[in-house]
Amino acid sequence: MADELSSLKVSELKEMLREKKLPVSGKKTDLIERLLSEKIVNENEVTNQQVQQNNSIWVRINEKKFQTKGGLAFSSVQIIMLLMVILSTLGIGIYSYSKLSSDEVNYELLEFDSSRARSYAQMLVDLGNPGRHSGSIEEQATVDAIQQNFTEMGLMLQYETFSVPMFEIISEPELSICIPGEYPLGIQSPTPCGTTDFNAEINDFVHMTDFVIQGYSGSTDIQFWQNEYTIVNLSDGSEQSLWDNASGQVGMIWLDSVGVTSNTEFYSKARDSSLAGLIIAINSGNTCKIPSLEGTCVPFFKTVDVTQLGTMPTEIAFIMVSNDVAQILADTFNNKDENDARLRLFTDMNNDGNLDVRVPCGVLPGKTDELIIIGGHHDTTYNSPGAIDDSSGVANVLELARQFSLLSNELGPSYYTIKFCTWGGEEEGLHGSKSYVDKHSIELSEMLRIYVNFDMPHVDIDLENRGNSISFYGNGIADIEHISNIIEVFKIKNPEISSKYSLIHNYQNDEQIACTSDHCPFVKQINKDIIGSYGTGSWEYHTYLDDMTRFNEESLFVTGTILGSYVRYLCWG
Repeated sequence: MADELSSLKVSELKEMLREKKLPVSGKKTDLIERLLSEKIVNENEVTNQQVQQNNSIWVRINEKKFQTKGGLAFSSVQIIMLLMVILSTLGIGIYSYSKLSSDEVNYELLEFDSSRARSYAQMLVDLGNPGRHSGSIEEQATVDAIQQNFTEMGLMLQYETFSVPMFEIISEPELSICIPGEYPLGIQSPTPCGTTDFNAEINDFVHMTDFVIQGYSGSTDIQFWQNEYTIVNLSDGSEQSLWDNASGQVGMIWLDSVGVTSNTEFYSKARDSSLAGLIIAINSGNTCKIPSLEGTCVPFFKTVDVTQLGTMPTEIAFIMVSNDVAQILADTFNNKDENDARLRLFTDMNNDGNLDVRVPCGVLPGKTDELIIIGGHHDTTYNSPGAIDDSSGVANVLELARQFSLLSNELGPSYYTIKFCTWGGEEEGLHGSKSYVDKHSIELSEMLRIYVNFDMPHVDIDLENRGNSISFYGNGIADIEHISNIIEVFKIKNPEISSKYSLIHNYQNDEQIACTSDHCPFVKQINKDIIGSYGTGSWEYHTYLDDMTRFNEESLFVTGTILGSYVRYLCWG
């Protein structure tokens, strides 16, 4: 028994104690000892009762006889066994019947105002210019607005900042190419592509739409007059010889997809091969399917994992270009020997310092200090308004904070203290949530029941062409069972809305939980239960096009209601 209890999580032990109406405070060893003591007491009580009652009860039952009109006599034991056989044959075991009855739960769906959630998202988007980059004044303005809303809801405020590795964009980046002008008699301009080169062909590319900086890019300043620079084709980046040949030059990788791991790997190779710059071109993926831009793969932001990067390459520009721009660059510099093509690449960055990221929390006190935390990240990539990623998630957090504050006024304090937190630094490496969990690890290990994460819990308005699925995930078996049950209640209560969406629930053990959002540190650092939701169809995320034109507040009604109703069940029963 002790071994079985030791294998359980603290939250599971506390749930067992709660069911037995026993205290739930203390460390894990205290919880186990309390359960073991209670089991010994119960077993002793049962044994004593059996010793006292067993003989007399059995004798009375066995001696009791029933006689039919035909003269057949049956004992009580025979009749009981006959009834059990009949019930078993009908598929209604006594045990299973009583268990189904005792496990029946009446879930109360939480009210959720989707129009108000939309207004929260619009507020956040309006604060970005164009994004709410971590450590920026836009992030600070966002935090101020979130805290103002918490105050208006009657919540207590907690606010922390964490100094973390963060890049800073000092000046607007530039990318251009030039072919010097041709003059009679073969005379060349004294300043090719300069002010006196009237016939030069210059192609200026537009930041945000044609190219974007990648996370932790360094600073580079390549001018047109430096004609020794060229762009070297690195193919898919897998051949080391191509990297070696690109030393001192700007390399360009052609990829079908890119993520944090691949960005980290390629930026490390650029550093080790002493490149002056690194360009990524994407040939396929969701950003290549955006309406009105079909055929153009819109460039997007991805960060690098600074914990795996090692020495920071401070003097290497790192950008992504659209596939159209990549083709122009390739065609132009493939003929450099003939056209004398020139490159202008300028990035002005501080990528090896620290900045403060913010974590504001609104606190709704409960009857106990045991915690439930509901969160989402308020930052965006530097180049994006972030309507879906993750204004939609923070909108859910704010609307649930409002609803639970109203519910507390109506029903009284919940069993749990509920914290509503938003995280900075998510887009660059989960910096805010990791730092928060690390600082409060002892308290959270002892007191946190569950963390609820909202990161892009949103389905695009075009359900037919972009998909209609919403995935609910978690690493607690009991939590996912409850979510499954609440989904069924939601379908019954909201048949018209639920018929539009495919609602999926997935249990994942701790090893299967991916570190793709702010739920990660709660699992990997302190081994706690988490639940969350992901939507579908946001092809514009991490680009300049992630604005409110694709916003579907109805999908937030689905995710907010279902996960919010589970928190209500935990808090008020």
